[in-house]
Amino acid sequence: MAPKAEIIIAIMGATGVGKSKMIDNLTENTKWSGTSLLSVTQKIKSTKCMIQGTEVTLVDTPGFDDTNKSDLETLHAISEWLESKYRKDVCLTGLLYLHRITDNRMAGTPYRNLKMFGKLCGGEEEVGRKVVFVSTMWDKIASEKGRAREKELKQYWQAMINLGAKTAQSRGTKADSEKIIFDLLKSQEAQPANRPVLIQDELVGLNRSLVETEAAQTLYTDFQRLLKQHKQTLADLESAARDAQNPAKAQELQKQREVIEGQLQHTFDEARKLKLGWAKRFMRLFQKKAKGTGLELGGA
Repeated sequence: MAPKAEIIIAIMGATGVGKSKMIDNLTENTKWSGTSLLSVTQKIKSTKCMIQGTEVTLVDTPGFDDTNKSDLETLHAISEWLESKYRKDVCLTGLLYLHRITDNRMAGTPYRNLKMFGKLCGGEEEVGRKVVFVSTMWDKIASEKGRAREKELKQYWQAMINLGAKTAQSRGTKADSEKIIFDLLKSQEAQPANRPVLIQDELVGLNRSLVETEAAQTLYTDFQRLLKQHKQTLADLESAARDAQNPAKAQELQKQREVIEGQLQHTFDEARKLKLGWAKRFMRLFQKKAKGTGLELGGA
């Protein structure tokens, strides 16, 4: 009799949405979550727990807003872990994507994390059925307001919901965390667990480098947009500093200018690492295609 496949569930989302808190609840460990907005998950970490008699491996992943890592470093860490598992014929049983219900709108960091999640997973139905979108912190919001925001969030998640993804609510309790995992496992009983997420297919099945994946190209587009914003802000600050009559104000603007210059250089360096040569872009037109494509999440 073949050994039972390992049950692996990845937990993803921005910093501070409750990923480590959920793992604390399930493992009865208080070492994972933090009280500040510094990212606790600075690398891929896994731990085992029992969910109603079933052993489950939980994987805590950094968000694409990590306080100590660039988005490129975060993508590299996640993709490297996924690739290593797939090369051992291990696929994810499920993916939980966490989002704070208390967030007023889908913009900035939450939006970027969601877009990257779609590109990592791809648009295959076999993958979509493994996904649960978990809105967290329901204990910190009035029920009526929470339901209204949940309705808005589902518009952003709709593309994956159409592929079979589920939604769930969490108030930060152990009971909520266990129910979310248990319901996911029940839904997967009749489903094959051997379908890789898109980035695994790209890295292993198609032997692409990280910079050639759809997730990396999404980051490159984001970096190009940030470069444009930084350049405009820098020009505005330079103009304001020249026009400033107050020396103290001019000094303050100069400090802001130096910060923006640093951000501009960092963004430029990250974009340069991801830039594909034209030869590679051209050759990809004639190569075997991935079984799926990156899923566009975030369209309201």
